[in-house]
Amino acid sequence: MSTQRPDRGALWQRRWRRRAITIPRVIIAWIVITALSPILAIGALVFDLATRRTDLPAVRIVILAVVYLSHEIVGLLAAVPAWLIGGIGPNRSLHADQRMQAWLIASLLRWAKRVMAVNIDLPEPLEMPDGHVVVLSRHASMVDAVLPALIFTELLRRPVHYVIKKELTNSPIFDIYGHRLDNHFVDRDGDTERETSAIAAMSSRARPESGIVIFPEGTYATEANRGRVRASLERKGDSEALTLANQLRTLLPPRTAGTLALLRERTAGAVVVLGHVGLEGMAELSGLRRHLPATAPVTVQWWCHQLADLPTTDAGREGWLHEQWRLLDQWVGDQRADRG
Repeated sequence: MSTQRPDRGALWQRRWRRRAITIPRVIIAWIVITALSPILAIGALVFDLATRRTDLPAVRIVILAVVYLSHEIVGLLAAVPAWLIGGIGPNRSLHADQRMQAWLIASLLRWAKRVMAVNIDLPEPLEMPDGHVVVLSRHASMVDAVLPALIFTELLRRPVHYVIKKELTNSPIFDIYGHRLDNHFVDRDGDTERETSAIAAMSSRARPESGIVIFPEGTYATEANRGRVRASLERKGDSEALTLANQLRTLLPPRTAGTLALLRERTAGAVVVLGHVGLEGMAELSGLRRHLPATAPVTVQWWCHQLADLPTTDAGREGWLHEQWRLLDQWVGDQRADRG
């Protein structure tokens, strides 16, 4: 399989052809939904009351749609000034883009608190290991995707990079700021060797104090996805991963290729396993309505490991990752049991 890097000019052409569709689409959606929001809100209110939901989850979803699309517009308006402030060329400053990313995340989380009643409990004191940090994060909903960025960019003032699915390039602010800040949008159905090479290259370019975030499960850990993953592992005959999938109560078994590529690239630094409880059921629109407003805070916890303490082989690290996922699954299950 070829791992040759695509021509930079061709990459730019593909990006701007995509943005020629996604940017007008978001602008039109914002105009239409904002203009119709009073009617949509009334319809949602009638639906909530008819279904005896006096906490008005459908109304909250309408508000969230307007809020999110408004942040897309603000991010688009700020994209050109941020680019000009950073300068032109390969050595341009990313400070303005990083601050815009931090503002967008902090603002969206403030609105999540107001509209969804989402409160986030972070460990105190808020500490991350010095130097390069690989963050292996649980993935239960879109909300949890911003937690590492909140911790690194907004609270610790450290750069952060993501390995995230390429479908998020349909959001202009994810697309524009994500590429500027050197995230990798992974094609989950693409050439594994090419994708892992790109992930490793992203890690090698990161500054020493950076966090590199990956979601080893690859998708939301919903019951439907758990069934699909087990069926896929059965078809592939991957008995080790299938055994792990059957042992896990709340998580999906981790896909190891991307994580191993990140760990292989680094000879020093730390690995952080990041868990959270409180966002279960919010991965899909129907689940979001059932669980709004949130009735308990989102509890976030992480466990730090020095890279030097991990096994040195891919096979050993894969076994280590599986064990960490068993421990994380146990913690999530215990936390959920404590909440009743």
